Amino acid sequence: MRFTVVTILPELVTPALSAGVVGRAIAGGVIAVDTVNPRDFTHDKHRTVDDTPYGGGPGMVMKCEPLVAAIESVATPASRRILLTPTGAPLDQAIVRRLANEAHLVLVCGRYEGIDERVAELAIDESISLGDFVLSGGEIAAVAIVDAVARLRPGVLGEPTSADEESFGAGLLEYPQYTRPWDFRGKIVPEILAGGNHAAIRKWRRREALRRTARRRPDLFARAPREPKDPIDAPELDVASRTHIALVHHPIVDRTGAVVTTALTNFDVHDIARSAQTYGLGGYWIVTPVAAQREKADHIARLWQEEGGEHRADALARVRAVPAIADVIAELTARYGAAPLVVVTTASNARFTSLPRQSPRELVGSIQDSPGRPLLILFGTGWGLADTLIPEAERVLLPIRAATPWNHLSVRSAVAVLLDRLFGLAT
Repeated sequence: MRFTVVTILPELVTPALSAGVVGRAIAGGVIAVDTVNPRDFTHDKHRTVDDTPYGGGPGMVMKCEPLVAAIESVATPASRRILLTPTGAPLDQAIVRRLANEAHLVLVCGRYEGIDERVAELAIDESISLGDFVLSGGEIAAVAIVDAVARLRPGVLGEPTSADEESFGAGLLEYPQYTRPWDFRGKIVPEILAGGNHAAIRKWRRREALRRTARRRPDLFARAPREPKDPIDAPELDVASRTHIALVHHPIVDRTGAVVTTALTNFDVHDIARSAQTYGLGGYWIVTPVAAQREKADHIARLWQEEGGEHRADALARVRAVPAIADVIAELTARYGAAPLVVVTTASNARFTSLPRQSPRELVGSIQDSPGRPLLILFGTGWGLADTLIPEAERVLLPIRAATPWNHLSVRSAVAVLLDRLFGLAT
């Protein structure tokens, strides 16, 4: 496989790839890495590759002519031309695996304030970014891509399976690694790793990879493929099962801002219960101080359990009606031995302004850091939860937002959307 780096600073690239695994692969002829300098395609005595931007603004922009000429001097129909830029798609292991199947990668490094957009339009196949931060140029990103892609090529790594077991190889972060000494400052290597039971070691490593990914990268954990025999005994992996949702009918505000008690509906009882079952939640609570309304909720749930088939019966068995939010908190505290993290939802940024706001990913990370503690998410009815009357609230889940200013989802729709953002598996 061949890599060509288009850069005005080849001295940043060549030395960085001369040692280690990649250096040995280059020396052994397994891969080839070369550079081409756009300054060699200029026609003035200063070898100018940049100019001032049209429309004004700070800095300089890399010119079309030398960049395109440099790319065209090395690219063939079999080449994949990649621009390294903060505006590109974030690099991940899936992209690395795809690029490893190419015969020739042309890695184009921008500098200054960026490159003339016409370069991307005329001479680039895709744009890639290392992440949401800015570097002085694309050279470090080019080196990172060469290293990551080269590792997947046959003959580069001494042990071919090493790439499969590293972080992201199976969609997860890598499990913890240990070597001698056995005891270092009181930190002992896990006993199972020295027992010689390879099946048990594989199970331990899989479990630790799942735990580490769930704690540190819940977004990655949600997308990771799962295996039928995956261990589920790690507390970091059971966030959904210790998450409870409550549909609150009091205290609620109406359109005038007055505190009221709203009436429950059959659809809310039924549909939210099905969402709770789908995402494996610990329970679904209906909060209303009106005894007749609680009896109605119990009646609706009982009817669906008797007449709705086995799958609906399981979902509706999760429904509990109680008089107040405090009753939910008390029951969860008794059940789990710890008070729940109480999170409120709202469609308005003007509500619960004194509380920290978290995205679904941040919220899952917060509760993963507290193994065993339950999570209680409150959903309002009417015109929303009365923010001044829920002192137990600790966090606010960021409101659902779309490209339009219209934001009036039904509560059962909002519950489904937020549960999917919290616990859904990406496809």
